Amino acid sequence: MNSLDSWKFLAGLGLFLYGMSLMEHVVKKLAGRSFKLLLRRYSQRLFKAIASGAVVTVLLQSSSLVSLLVLAFVGAGVVGMREALGIILGSNLGTTLYNWIVVALGFKLDIESYTLPVIAVATLGMTLFVNRKKVYNSFRLLLATGLLFFGLGYMKSGSEALVTTVDLSPYVHFGSLVFVGAGMLITAIIQASSATVAIALTALNAQAIPFEAAAALVIGSEVGTSVKLIFAGVTGSADKKRVAWGNFYFNVVTAAIAVLGLPLLIRLVRQTLHVTDPLFALVIFQTLINLLAILLFVPFIGWFARWLEKRFTPAPNGDLPTVPHDLTIAPELAVDTLHQEARKLVAQTAAFHEKVLDLDEMHNEKGWLHTLKAFAQVSGSTEEEYSRLKQAAGDLLEYHTHLQTADLETEEHQRMNQDIRAIRQAGHAAKSIKDIHHNLKEFQDSANDVLHDHYHQLQQDWAKFAGAFRPLLALANKAELIQKLSALMADAFRVQQENNESIAKSLKNHQLGEMEASTLINVQREVLSAKKALLRAVAHLHLTETEAEEFEYLPG
Repeated sequence: MNSLDSWKFLAGLGLFLYGMSLMEHVVKKLAGRSFKLLLRRYSQRLFKAIASGAVVTVLLQSSSLVSLLVLAFVGAGVVGMREALGIILGSNLGTTLYNWIVVALGFKLDIESYTLPVIAVATLGMTLFVNRKKVYNSFRLLLATGLLFFGLGYMKSGSEALVTTVDLSPYVHFGSLVFVGAGMLITAIIQASSATVAIALTALNAQAIPFEAAAALVIGSEVGTSVKLIFAGVTGSADKKRVAWGNFYFNVVTAAIAVLGLPLLIRLVRQTLHVTDPLFALVIFQTLINLLAILLFVPFIGWFARWLEKRFTPAPNGDLPTVPHDLTIAPELAVDTLHQEARKLVAQTAAFHEKVLDLDEMHNEKGWLHTLKAFAQVSGSTEEEYSRLKQAAGDLLEYHTHLQTADLETEEHQRMNQDIRAIRQAGHAAKSIKDIHHNLKEFQDSANDVLHDHYHQLQQDWAKFAGAFRPLLALANKAELIQKLSALMADAFRVQQENNESIAKSLKNHQLGEMEASTLINVQREVLSAKKALLRAVAHLHLTETEAEEFEYLPG
C-alpha cells in the first residue's frame, strides 16, 4: 500500500469531517434559533412534521442536530410523540439532499481548482472582519464549504490511487452484511452518515467496490447515525428515551427491509428508472429507502407511538428536573434545556406546596384513625421531598455554571440568568412552606377550633391561588401574563391582610393566646412569601429582566 495515498485519503476525510462540523456550527450561529422556531411551528401535524423535519435538515445539514432538537421539544411537551417520530422520518429523508450536492459538485466537477480560491477568500475575510460577528461567521461558512469539498477532492484522488494497491474483492464475497456492518461501525465512530456515504461514493467512483457493496454501506450508515441520539436520550426522561429508541427502531427496520430487498431495489434504480451513472444511482437508492420508510411507518405511527409510551414509562420522581450528564452532546440546546428544567422545577415546587397543605384531602372527612396516623407521622416525607427539590435546584445551578464557558450569544446568557433567578425563587418558595410544615400539622390536629379553622382557611386560600397559578406556567400572551401576575400578587397581599385582621380579632376576643396568634401571623407571612416567590419565578421564566424586576421589589 502506498502510504502517501493512504494519508492523502485520510487527510481528505479529516478535512471533510471538519468542514461538516464547522458548517453545522456556523449555521447554528447565523440562524440557529430561527430553525428551532420553524421546526416548532410546523410540527403540530404529522405530515407537516415530516416536511419540516426534511426542510430543516436540508438547511442545517445535520439530521443528528434535528433529532436532538426533537428530544428537547418532546421533553418540554412542545410536540407529541407521534409528531416527533414524523420529524425524525422527515429528517432522515432531508439528509439525502446533501449527498446529491456532493455528487453533483464533488464528483462531476474539478472541484479542487474551485475550492482554493474559496478558502483564500474565506480566510482573508475572517482575518479582516474578526470583530464583526455576522460577517465573520459568513466567511466561516464559506471556509467550511471550501474545506468540505477540498477534503472530498483529496478523498477522491487518494482512493483512485489506493485502488491499484488495495484489493477489496475478497471482502465482497462475504456478502452485503459485512458492508452493512462496516457502514454502521464507520458512522457510529465518526458520527456523520454523510461522511460514510461520501466514503462509499469515493470507493464506488474508484471502482474499488461494486454497487451492491456501496449500497450496503449506505444502509449501514442509516443505522449508525442513530447511535448519537441513543446516547443523548438514554439518561433522560421517558419521553426522550421514546424518541431516541423510536429513531433506532425506525432505522433498524428500514435497514432490515432494505437488505432483504436489496436486489429488487437495485434493479428498480438501475433498470426500471434507467439510472446508468453509479454515483447518482447510489444517492437515488438512499433517497428511495428513506421514502419507503415514510410510506411504511406512517400508517402505523400512532400505534408505534403508543407502544413506545408503554415500553418506556416514567421512573419514580420522574417529574423532578434532570439535566444531561454530557453537555457536549448538544451544547446548542443548553439554553433551551435549562429553561425547560427551570419551568419543571417551578411546577414541581408548586405541587410540593399543595402536598404540604394536604389539598387532596381538604374536602374529605377524617376520622379517629386518620388523626391517630397523623399524630404518629413524622415529617420525613416532606423533608425528603424538599431535599430532592433542593438537589434538583443545585444540579441546575451547577449546569448553569458549566454553561458560562460555552460560546453563547448575549441574549442567551441573559435568558439563562433569568432562568437561574426563577430557580432561586422556587427554592425560596419551597423553604418557606417547609419551615412552617410543623405549624400546619399542629393547626390541623389542634383541639382549638379557631386554630383548626385557620388551617382550613389556609387550605382554601392556597387552593384558589394554585388554581390560578398553574395556567401561568404555559401562558404565552405576555400582556395577559403580566396582568394575571399583578392580580394574583395583589390578591396574595389582600388575603394576608384579611387573615391577620381575623387573627387580631380572635386575640382580642380571647379565642387565641398571644403565642398562638404570633405563630399564626408568622405562618401567614411565610405563606405570602411562598406565593410571592412562585409568582416572581414565573415572571423570570417568561418576561424580560426589566419586566420581571417590577415583581421583584414589591413590599412584604
